[in-house]
Amino acid sequence: MPQVEPSVLGALTEAAKDAVSYEAMAIVLAAADIGTKTAVEQQRDALLAALRVRLSGTGKTQDFTGMFFGGPLRSWSVSLAEVTADQLEIWSAYADAVGDPFLRGRLHHLLLAAGHGRKPDHARGAATGYLDAAPRLLAAPERVPGLVLATECLRWAGELARSFNQTDLQKRVTEDVVALIERVLADPEDEPAIVDSLLEGLRVQRYDITDFTERAARRYTGDVHAHVGFLKLLLREVAPGSRRTDIETAIVEALLDAADADFNAGFRRHLLLTQAATEARDRGLSELRVRAEMALQNTDPDSLGWTRLRRGVAPPRALFNGARAHIDAAVDLRSALWRTAVDVHPAMREHADDARAQEGLLRIPRTRINTIGPVQVAPPVDADDDHAVELQVLALDFLGHLAAHQLDRIHERFVPDESELISALAHDSVLPEPRARTLAYAFRYFWLGEFDAAACVALPQVEQILRQLLRPRVPMVSVAKGQTRGTVDQLGGLIRRMPAAGYPADWSRALELLLVDPDRGMNLRNNVCHGLIDTPPRHRVALILQAALYLLSHAHGYRTLAPLAQPAP
Repeated sequence: MPQVEPSVLGALTEAAKDAVSYEAMAIVLAAADIGTKTAVEQQRDALLAALRVRLSGTGKTQDFTGMFFGGPLRSWSVSLAEVTADQLEIWSAYADAVGDPFLRGRLHHLLLAAGHGRKPDHARGAATGYLDAAPRLLAAPERVPGLVLATECLRWAGELARSFNQTDLQKRVTEDVVALIERVLADPEDEPAIVDSLLEGLRVQRYDITDFTERAARRYTGDVHAHVGFLKLLLREVAPGSRRTDIETAIVEALLDAADADFNAGFRRHLLLTQAATEARDRGLSELRVRAEMALQNTDPDSLGWTRLRRGVAPPRALFNGARAHIDAAVDLRSALWRTAVDVHPAMREHADDARAQEGLLRIPRTRINTIGPVQVAPPVDADDDHAVELQVLALDFLGHLAAHQLDRIHERFVPDESELISALAHDSVLPEPRARTLAYAFRYFWLGEFDAAACVALPQVEQILRQLLRPRVPMVSVAKGQTRGTVDQLGGLIRRMPAAGYPADWSRALELLLVDPDRGMNLRNNVCHGLIDTPPRHRVALILQAALYLLSHAHGYRTLAPLAQPAP
């Protein structure tokens, strides 16, 4: 075993004085003037490694990783497995020589984890060092860091004593933790996280923490999250029966009361109500669940306290000029109408030409709110990547501005009256003249600026046109079987059947996001027809009209469908 260098031991003792972290010790030790002898430098480097290896566990199984600083501007990652035998010998020598219990516990703990020497001796040395360090840390000038680290020391000591069945130390740990909990509960300045950590340590030692947990729940009634946390901890301790129901009821009522205490708490209130509804559902408290869900339902989205930041994005003028020129090249009104729906945005395609072009865009995580509730919703586990879907919706919005510009140009160039529109739109089987007249009203409402009316009139016609187009190509009706009634596909089902009928998958995806996707799409059919939103913006109404025109262009032969797959013989 190497000889302890007095200069290093003196510097280490000075570094440990009043320190409330191993990093603080390391900073002082690294800056100390202890000479340049090789043995001195080796011992200081080994001790710096010991101070800067991170403790991530206790007991028999450890994983120590951290940063070993070899000098100014030199640092590299080090794990306990990379520590040399010579460094372990240096740790062992100083573990017996150092006087500070906080540091002594650390060195014995590292030697135990490294399997160097007799494990029971190092376990006892580490646990004793941590127990002796706790009072010193509690008396440190830096009150809060000292209290936090003292709590950790007691947790480490308890785990080590229990893992190695050292009953005398377990008893001492229990007594010290109980005394510290009494002290913390009596101090109005201490944080509930300290109490929670201490109670968990006692629970691991198989100590009955019921009384302390009840006191903590009463002590922190002003902090709803701490109060609920201690009530949940209490549930783990009490026997089944009526008392459990009382505690579960208290958990939900605490959340509801906190939400009601400040009606203008914004999004915090929404989160409390959501948590209350979830807890009530999981615990079978139906009346409280209804109370929470009714409160959610009556929450005004504007009260969530969010500030909307909007920045207008103007597409390049060249794109508008190109869209206008595309309409100007049409020979008549019908051809101009079909030209508004030449292609959907490339972002809708299943296989983008360069997937890397989308990297870095719209990567901001967000919570989606159903503004009718508002209730938080999440996509299914197998849903498409949020980033890709967000980009597709953005692309549709962009396309809508161009479509609106083209519709304006059609009105400017042809000034169509009702009969001209009907003649251009009508199709014998897909859109008979009475329905063509209805769809014509939608276009005229759009050009008059009556966007709500245009959307309400056009949306049912889109579904009807699609149904008629798909009727001869794919099944849409399931017959009754036994007690099960027959069904007819609605708009969402129709859209999902489009690829099977030969329509491009990118347009099917575009219509789904535009009309019926309630999670991340525009969901215009549901939102408009069920009165869930105000008047949709002009460019989105243009997208609805564009969808009708795209479908009609197939009926009129402007586009051809892919051939249907032949059934296997």
